Amino acid sequence: MWKYIIIAAVVLFLGACFLFYKNNEALTGPEGEVAAYQSQFDMAKKKAVDIEKDKAIKRYAELRTAYFKQQCEQYNEERTSLEAEDAPLEQEIAKANADLEAAKADFKRYDEEFKAFHKNAAEAAGDDSGAGEEDLKVIGERIAELVQSNNALEAQAAAEEKMTSDLGAESEKTLKMIEEAKKLAADRMARLSPVELKCSVVTADPTWDYVILDGGIDKGIVIGSRLAVMRGEQKVCELTVTLVESNKSSCDVVYSTMRPGDKVRPGDAVVSVRNN
Repeated sequence: MWKYIIIAAVVLFLGACFLFYKNNEALTGPEGEVAAYQSQFDMAKKKAVDIEKDKAIKRYAELRTAYFKQQCEQYNEERTSLEAEDAPLEQEIAKANADLEAAKADFKRYDEEFKAFHKNAAEAAGDDSGAGEEDLKVIGERIAELVQSNNALEAQAAAEEKMTSDLGAESEKTLKMIEEAKKLAADRMARLSPVELKCSVVTADPTWDYVILDGGIDKGIVIGSRLAVMRGEQKVCELTVTLVESNKSSCDVVYSTMRPGDKVRPGDAVVSVRNN
C-alpha cells in the first residue's frame, strides 16, 4: 500500500516540477512576458529620447533660420550701403579721367610750344645776322619755364593716372565684396555648404544613425545642407546636417545613398554636395 502511495507522490512531485519549469520559462524565456515587457520598455525609452532629440533639432533649426534671416537682412543693408558708397566713387573716377584727359591736352599743347621755341632758338643761333644777347636770354628763360611746366604736367598726369588706378582697384574690390556677400546669402538660403568645404568624420554611431564632423560654423557648414562622405575617390554615402556648432557638426546618415555592405568610419573625408 505504501509503495503505491510513494509512487503517486513522486509522480505528483515530478508533474509539479514540470509545470513550475514551464511557467518559469514562459515568464523569463527569450519570448516570455518579462522579455516582452523589457522590449516594450526599451522601445518606449528610445522613442522618448528620439522625441526630445527631434524637439531640440527643430528648435535649433528655427533659431538658425532666424539667424540666417537676420544675416541676410544685414548683408542686404551692407550691399545697399556699399552701392551708395560706390556711386560717388564712380563719379570721382569719371572726374579723374576728365582731369587726366585735360592734363594730357595741356601737356601736348605745352610740348608743341616748347618744340616751336626750341626751333626758333636754333634758327636764331644759326642766323648770320646774330641775335641779341637779351633775346637769347628771354628764349632760354622761356625754354626753362616750358621745361618746368612740362615736368609739372607730367607729375600731375602721373598722379591723376595713379588716383584713377587706385579708384578702379577700390571699385573692383567693393564689387567683389558685394558679389561674395550675395553668393553667401544665396547659399545659406538654399541650404548649401561652401563648395571648398574640407572636413572629416570624428565619430560614427551606427546605433543612432548619426556622425560628428570636425567642422562647424568655422568652416561655413550650413544646417540642413547635404554633405558627401568620401573614402579616396569613392563616395560612401551622403549626410544631412542637423546641428552646427562653432567647430563641430552633427549629421544624419542618408541610408538610401549608402554603398551596400559599407559604413561610415572615423577619418573619412567629407565634402559639400552642391547639386541635391
